[in-house]
Amino acid sequence: MNVLPKGAEPPHLKLTALDGRELDLAAPPQALVLAFVHPDVAASRNVVGFLRKLQEMLPELPVWLVSSADREATERYVKGYLGNYLEGYPVVAEGCAVLEAFGATHVPTVHYFADGKVDVAFTGFHKLALNTLAERAAAALEARAKPLITDLENKGEYELAEPSGC
Repeated sequence: MNVLPKGAEPPHLKLTALDGRELDLAAPPQALVLAFVHPDVAASRNVVGFLRKLQEMLPELPVWLVSSADREATERYVKGYLGNYLEGYPVVAEGCAVLEAFGATHVPTVHYFADGKVDVAFTGFHKLALNTLAERAAAALEARAKPLITDLENKGEYELAEPSGC
């Protein structure tokens, strides 16, 4: 299994981001995106870029990233590695224990939780799944839904995930 099934609750874990912010998955916010990524996986970088765009569209939506890389590589990634500027985003380093608790073996793997349960989950860069996530999150937050990825962006429909390195 690489993603939790729809309707599942997350494992009851407490996450701490590099900047000290904490997230208790036993009591998650109304809406939450949790993405498992690795700085050196192209599909992860693509997903992160669109999750950044999603948070610009829906600033009240918490987006947490869990890196399967070591702390040094994750800190380099947060500070601008390969054009991903993630300062200000909650990013968890050395997240292999979190991935394992979720049963995730590949990155990127994304879970969107609504009311504490999985609503959308997918592995890889998946255009339709990212747009569905944006639509569902906008509805949950009573915001106007817009496609996250348009046809003009020409990112393709799908890009394979890679082993997480854990």
